[in-house]
Order: sequence, then C-alpha cells, then structure tokens
Amino acid sequence: MPTTEVERLSQLYSRPGFLLRRAHQISVAVFEDSFDALELTPSQYAVLIALHNIERASQNDVARALGVNKVSVSQVVQSLEERGWVTRETSADDRRQRQLALTAKGRKALARSMAMADAAYDTLMAPFDAAERRQFIALLQRVVSALEPRARTPFEPAAGQAPAGLAAAAGA
Repeated sequence: MPTTEVERLSQLYSRPGFLLRRAHQISVAVFEDSFDALELTPSQYAVLIALHNIERASQNDVARALGVNKVSVSQVVQSLEERGWVTRETSADDRRQRQLALTAKGRKALARSMAMADAAYDTLMAPFDAAERRQFIALLQRVVSALEPRARTPFEPAAGQAPAGLAAAAGA
C-alpha cells in the first residue's frame, strides 16, 4: 500500500485557494477601514453600484450582475432599505417581481463613497507598480473567465458593463 505524505503548511500557504482566501480577508479589512465613515460593507457597496448602473433592476438582475445568490442580495437590499438608501416596489410588468431603486439618500451615500473606493483600491494595489497592477487584474480576470462555468452562482455582467478581460464570463 503506497503511503502518501500529508502536505506541509508551507505547501498549503503556496496554494492559490489559500492565497485567494487570505487576500480576500485582507481586501475586506481594507475596504471596511476605508468605508468606516459610511459603515458600508463590500456587499452593500456592490449592490449600490449595480443599482446605479442597471435601470429598473430586480433582485435577480442584481444577483446575476454581481455573481451572488438571490438570498444574499435580498438580505443586503433589506439592510440598505432600512437605511433609506434603496426602495423596493412591485414591478408594473410582473407583479411577482420587485424593482429596486436608489433613493436620493442612497445616491448621496454612493457619491460620498467614491473617494473611499479610491483609497481602498490604492491601499490594495500599493504593493504593485502600474504595470504589475494591470497584470494582476488581467490574471484575476483570466481566472474568473476561465473557471466561470464552475461557479455555483451565475455571473452575467450587465449589458455593456463587463471589462474586456471578463468577455468569456459575459458570454462573448
């Protein structure tokens, strides 16, 4: 019977999944530090951006555009609705669907967040020079595009919104 050696922590620390998970943890911490004044989470920010960019969006539209499940979007929308940043109204076209919209208060919060988003981006990308930043983003986009069929939640970028590196994920 062949014996297989269990991998060492040093091997685990070199695995892409470990590094991606750790990078995500760091990214969330940087984001939350940058957005502290608005007490905004990465998920809430993403929903606000989606609603700003997609006209007459349903919760399903937002979920597909962000590649997250509908239940998660519903929970985020509820928290944004409680803050007075988003409204949910029954769709005139389909009474079973709820149309989402930013309120004036939500648009104001989103406008305030732009400098915070830039600060978070600058902190996360600080280890790289300009060429390395472009390469890093291109490599992440390649991973997402190439492995998109294995995702558990569909990702369908809103029409005209996907960067070129995500063309495969967008079905182009």
